[in-house]
This record gives sequence, structure tokens and C-alpha cells, in this order.
Amino acid sequence: MSIILAIIILGIIIFLHELGHFMTAKYYKMPVMEFAIGMGPKMFTKRIGETDYSIRILPLGGFVNIAGMQPEENPENEIPGGFYTKPAFSRFVVLIAGVMMNFLTALMAIFILISMTGMVPPKYIDPVVGVIQQDSRARNFLQSGDRIMEINGVKISNWKDLQKEILKVNGTEKKYNDEDVSVKISRNGKEISGNVKLTYNKDAESYILGIQIQQPNVSLLKKMEISVYSFAEYFKMMVQGLKMLITGKVSAKEITGPVGLPKFVGEAYKSGGGLALIQIFIILSINIGLMNLLPIPALDGGRLLFVIPEFLGIKVNKKIEEKIHMAGMILLLILMVFIIFNDVTKYF
Repeated sequence: MSIILAIIILGIIIFLHELGHFMTAKYYKMPVMEFAIGMGPKMFTKRIGETDYSIRILPLGGFVNIAGMQPEENPENEIPGGFYTKPAFSRFVVLIAGVMMNFLTALMAIFILISMTGMVPPKYIDPVVGVIQQDSRARNFLQSGDRIMEINGVKISNWKDLQKEILKVNGTEKKYNDEDVSVKISRNGKEISGNVKLTYNKDAESYILGIQIQQPNVSLLKKMEISVYSFAEYFKMMVQGLKMLITGKVSAKEITGPVGLPKFVGEAYKSGGGLALIQIFIILSINIGLMNLLPIPALDGGRLLFVIPEFLGIKVNKKIEEKIHMAGMILLLILMVFIIFNDVTKYF
């Protein structure tokens, strides 16, 4: 089951990525010879017009074969409407469309997740007390509906600010020693100040205020704003992870590839059901989009590097460019073999 779910999620993401390339290529009237999902030998193919639509045996990628992209097949730009006969801007749009499709669908999935669950980032939640836990030591002071204005003299604007200030009291820099925490609240239009003590939470292994949020009502426009913010947070997290991998702060053995993905998907599905699968879709979509943006030959980002100079009037020899992309493809295949080998040794 986990294998099937992983193939479906990965297949949808790859399909959407290639669909971005395909639709923009068709828009600019570039002849598309094949739209393929998967790699290796063909399992299924159907020709419609000039294009072969195929599913290949290995669910590890996909491609859109646009006529004229290979210099050896188009030495004199003789293919009508071929890739390199088009202006630099058209080629730029076609190359970046796959990545943008991944980002756009991830953004839509985030919006759906927020709409289904009501999950709102702490930054967008007012610091209003919803439920006070039974064991909270702040019960004698706080009431449901109180709006927290300040913690230890620091202004609180949202739930994220509240979490941040509690962490300061409870964090590694200053261990909590059962001292009073100064709290200013607004209750029925009146400001009230008082002192409370934090409560130890065994699950979190830390001291907390012992309150839960008051579930906010979120408008459609606010959900859209939150979706963009959440996408930015996901993206930032991915970039930081990639940076840590490149700098060696995270071992390459920690990477999960196509062999380990089903295990990851299966565990997530067992614990979170369909909602967890949506989150995996979001993470993988942004991750695949980001990886394709890297300036590595053969990837979309690598090809973009050779188009951008043309905006400045700098022409690049297409045959040399294609040789560089071929070398990049070989390196990517070697990397894929390493990741698969790493997965096999790690999980089996």
C-alpha cells in the first residue's frame, strides 16, 4: 500500500511539473515529440497529433521532448518552430514553467489543507486564551477569553510572540527556576497585570503556561495570505536543509530517495491519514521544484543559466551547451545510484 501511495504522489508531482513545460511549449507553438511520465522502456504510449503520450516503467522522473532542443538534430535551426528558433524569453518561460507548476500546486495544496483543518500558523493567531489546562498553575489568574498583552514586559501581538517569550524563560540560555512570570492581560476592556508560574509538561519535557488557543475564524483572503506565508516557511526550511547538506552539517546518508520514500509515506499515512499525504505532497512538490532550480547542468536551473545571458545579447554555442548538459546528466545518474544504494543499505 505504501509503495502504491508513494508512486501515486510522486507520479502526480512529476506529471504536474512536466505539464508546465508541455503547456508553455504548446503555447509558444514548439513541436512536442513526447510527453513521458517515468523513465526507461515504455509501458504505454498513445499518439495524438504530433505528440506521443507515454508512461515508462521506472517511476523516477519524466520528460517533455521538445523538437530542436538537441543541437545535433537541428544544426541549422531547420525544424520549424523548434526550441532554439524561439526568442530567449519564450525558452525561459518553458524551462521555468515546470518549477512554477510545482510551486503553484504546493501553494494550492497548502490552501486546501488550511481550509480542511483550520490549521493556522501561530503568527496569524491572536494571543487569546481559549482553554486553560486543569493542571495549569496560571488558572488562578487567567480566564478563557483573556487577551495576553505582555509577558515579562515584552509586547505580545500574536501566538508566535507568546511562544517565543515562554521559550526565553524556559530555554537553554536561562533554565526555569520556578520564578514568577509577569503577565499583562486585557479582560473585558480592562488591563490587568499579575504574576504566574509555569507548569511542567512531561510530553514536551519543558515548562509551559498551560493554555490553548482560541480557534480563530479565518476569512478567504486571510487563508490566501496564510497560504503564501506557509509556503514561504516551507521554502525557507527546504533551503536551510539544502544549505546544511552542502556545508556538511547534515550527512548525505540522511537523504531519503525513491526506495525509502514508500516507508516514509506509509508511516505518515498510518499516523495522519489523508492529511499527512497532502503534507507530503506539499513538501515533495517544493523540494522537487527547488532541486530543479539548482544551477546544475541538465536540470531546469542549469539550462536557464544558458538562456539568461541571451537577454544581455550574449550568445552561447549550443553544441557546447549540450555537451555540458550531457556531463551533468551523467553526474545526476551517478548521484541517483548513490541515493538508491544509500536507501537500500539504510532500510534493508
